[in-house]
Amino acid sequence: MSSYGKWLAATVVLVHAGEFCHGQEPGRQWSEPEIIERFLSRGLQAKELRARLAVTEAEARARTVYPNPALAYSLEGAGYNAFFEASQTLPINSRIRYLREAGAAAVSAADADREAILWSLRSDLRIAFYRMVASEERVQILSNATSDVERLVQILRQRENEGEGSRYDRLRAEREVTEVRAEIGAARAMVAASASRLAMYMPEGTLIQRVRGELRISAATPDLDALIGRAMQVRADYRAGERSIARYQIEEQAARRLRIPDPRITAGVKRADVISGVGPNPFSEVARTGVAFSVSVPLPLFNNGRFEVARYQAEQEQARARVAILARQIRTEVQGAGDVLAIRRSALSAYEREQETAGAELTRITQSAYQEGEIGILELLDSFRISRTASLRVLDLRSAAKEAWIELERAVGEEVRP
Repeated sequence: MSSYGKWLAATVVLVHAGEFCHGQEPGRQWSEPEIIERFLSRGLQAKELRARLAVTEAEARARTVYPNPALAYSLEGAGYNAFFEASQTLPINSRIRYLREAGAAAVSAADADREAILWSLRSDLRIAFYRMVASEERVQILSNATSDVERLVQILRQRENEGEGSRYDRLRAEREVTEVRAEIGAARAMVAASASRLAMYMPEGTLIQRVRGELRISAATPDLDALIGRAMQVRADYRAGERSIARYQIEEQAARRLRIPDPRITAGVKRADVISGVGPNPFSEVARTGVAFSVSVPLPLFNNGRFEVARYQAEQEQARARVAILARQIRTEVQGAGDVLAIRRSALSAYEREQETAGAELTRITQSAYQEGEIGILELLDSFRISRTASLRVLDLRSAAKEAWIELERAVGEEVRP
């Protein structure tokens, strides 16, 4: 085979391989760790937050740059005078050192703020993920219910053909199938809506059609007092507030350094015409070269930093008030999320116990009574509907408890371990 033919064959193989891989993507089941990893590594929100932190770092570095030196050349025509000088401001008041420390504190606060925003977005992403998990389980429950009613329809058709069944029973069962299929359509719409919500956090081109996850939560009840104390240590927004206070304290010290002026040193050479004082004509002029040196010190009369000091003192008071408000908010959020979780977990446990004891027995008794002719088709279908409704109610309660658990982790600032 020629080289062109080999190249063409390889191209065809690669094209078909790409089509095969692309075709496999829609059938992929996404797990929670995969979703979170892709969001953190390639999500647009995460990229924007990293860029925001980079801007803060660049701004902090720009404030700590030493002043540039200056070169000057001047020429005076009334008598020859030429100057070539270099000047430099000497930062002897240590203000740049304080600005460097303040910049590091500002970057640290910005990084903590980025973590806080990212954690909140991650919590929103997890809620969207588990809502899609619940929507898919809803479709599965309704599909199983449809299969049960369809099997009943087949039995009723067979009995009707044999002359032992009622046409009304068969029509009523078929009507029930239609109703359940309509509910399946609504549930599939919920899956599509959940997938659309989930795609908002994913990078461009990510196709999410199926997910897998566990809605059950731990049965252990977390200690809210311990979680409140833990939240005060790990909440990134609380750390950002404390680091902002430290930054403004350093900024105040840097502003006070404006009272100490930085001198400007100028040094160079001067070439000028001077009287020779020697020779046959002592009043003749000759060009001489000498050293030129000067020192200038600005007087801090108008800009001595007092306004900047007042500003950063006000910034400190505002940051302290914000931290105090945030501390109270953290305690309220953790306590509220814990109470909601306890209520939803209690409701779920009570309903599951009732469903286990009475649900299965009710269905068995109803089916036996219908076979014995003691009840009609309406009572039988009603038992199917009650069973379906109970399964959906358990799903809704599990989903609500899962979201309450995620909200508790959002309030704490990290994953809650039983």
